Amino acid sequence: MAVSDTSVSDRHSPRLRVEEALSAMLKTSKPGDQLPPEPVLAKRLGVSRSTLREGLRMFAERGDLVRRHGVGTFVTLPSPTLESGLEVLESVDSLARRMGLVTELADLEVVQRPATPEEQRELLLPADETAQVWAITRVITVMGRPVAHLLDVVPLVYLCREELSDAFQGSVLDLILQRGTPVLLNSRTEMMAESADAALAAHLKVQKGTALLKLVAQLYSCDERVVSYSISYFVPGYFKFHIVRRVSTH
Repeated sequence: MAVSDTSVSDRHSPRLRVEEALSAMLKTSKPGDQLPPEPVLAKRLGVSRSTLREGLRMFAERGDLVRRHGVGTFVTLPSPTLESGLEVLESVDSLARRMGLVTELADLEVVQRPATPEEQRELLLPADETAQVWAITRVITVMGRPVAHLLDVVPLVYLCREELSDAFQGSVLDLILQRGTPVLLNSRTEMMAESADAALAAHLKVQKGTALLKLVAQLYSCDERVVSYSISYFVPGYFKFHIVRRVSTH
């Protein structure tokens, strides 16, 4: 697994120290447990109260903590964990629905634009500045918490604007499967970890520099055409992926 470079100063910055400490505290806490008072916790972590409050705010926005003015900060119910085998191609929406959870769509942006040189390569398109694609970005939330940021880049031939209207539920994969054409074959996917930049951190309500799980995939049709090139970021703690591997006979 490749991990993007992060400077030593970033790894030991006060804000990341707060995030790591709060994550560790949540793992050993029960719903309803109260965190130590802010002055005590800030001193224990060696950070300013303003830095601590920013970390508490981010965890509260994710739904892991609830802050009651004049009372304190409390642990909420555990976050839902979406578990799937990577050998099975399944949308976040389908995975959540199978687990009895409801997903919602946020920050949807659908843009028709020329494909970048990288997108031309990944989509197996001719190097042509006139090649047009749909760029579909969105955030998926579960129980109001952002869990994934998705980008699909799709040649115009595979989707029409009407399909990307208000009725779009957030999954290009599900849309094509329900339509039945083109017939899909498989997805070739790379998995890595990457630190959240400022834009991703804002979308996913995490600290800048948080390690996200990144999947980069090409979705192939049965005639070996690339239907979609996607880049997906998943928030740690909400997803658990596993892989079934065969034992080598050599």
